[in-house]
Amino acid sequence: MPEVMRAIDLCCGAGGWACAARGLPIEIVLAVDLWGVACGTYALNHPATEVITGDIRDPETMRGILETPCDLLLGGIPCEWVSKYRSLVKVKEEELEKERATLDAALAIVEQIAPAFWCLEDVPEIVGQLPIMTPFVILNSRHWSAQRRKRAYIGRFPEVPRGSCRKTFGDVVRPGPYRIGPRAIDRKPVTAQNFDGKHTLACHLDRKGPTVLCLCSRRDAELVLVDESLPCGKRQIEWQEGAALQGFPSDYVFFGSPGDVAKQIGRAVQIDTGRAILEAIVAAWGSCRTVAQADSLCPKP
Repeated sequence: MPEVMRAIDLCCGAGGWACAARGLPIEIVLAVDLWGVACGTYALNHPATEVITGDIRDPETMRGILETPCDLLLGGIPCEWVSKYRSLVKVKEEELEKERATLDAALAIVEQIAPAFWCLEDVPEIVGQLPIMTPFVILNSRHWSAQRRKRAYIGRFPEVPRGSCRKTFGDVVRPGPYRIGPRAIDRKPVTAQNFDGKHTLACHLDRKGPTVLCLCSRRDAELVLVDESLPCGKRQIEWQEGAALQGFPSDYVFFGSPGDVAKQIGRAVQIDTGRAILEAIVAAWGSCRTVAQADSLCPKP
């Protein structure tokens, strides 16, 4: 067995999986994403990795991926087309076909490379789009971080021991000053998400943080942090706090406009949860020499 697992990161985004792999015997040799801005962030923070701006559905890009030897395949498939929030805006068939093709391409890469272990992250709603018998688990990041975030983790990897993280949103707050958007100022904070134009989802300092989305201006009315010490008793969540909830280190440098940065943070894999998955993979990797042996170490669908 080689001393270090070679990994490929598909739809890599800003580098959440790469952060989760830091300090582990995992070398991400290739990272690919369609969005050049996210690739810029990845390259800034992980200079040892070859980062390619490309579409995994493109034959040329796929050829380069398939020619790269790897033991571990990671990724985060775009989720907007199946997200709960898209229930407000009907997804056009053209977009559905495009994103299904991305999922199909990722699964085809997995099949052709046949790595010992693989894991692709997405929203739970992706499960209905998966081919029958595709292995997956639903994990909530509240067990490993200060954020409550349910996601589907698709692939072949060992069972992940549940964490016991007690951190809350109060553990990631940054010093003020803070903001409150004009659409949120008059809305009443409530404990359930709704879209009636009069209420907003409340987040509290002494509880787990909410699922981090893109935190940009078009979502400024959907979520507020309740803090009675402030003049209006509430405020927006700052992008730095969203990055901390996602597990990004404090010295991480994001490339792009404020909207680009917010989108990169919201799309990333939750790093502490990803770390727990990678630790389980590394623990099993030493006793695994073939794909068949990897299958024996991983739960069946």
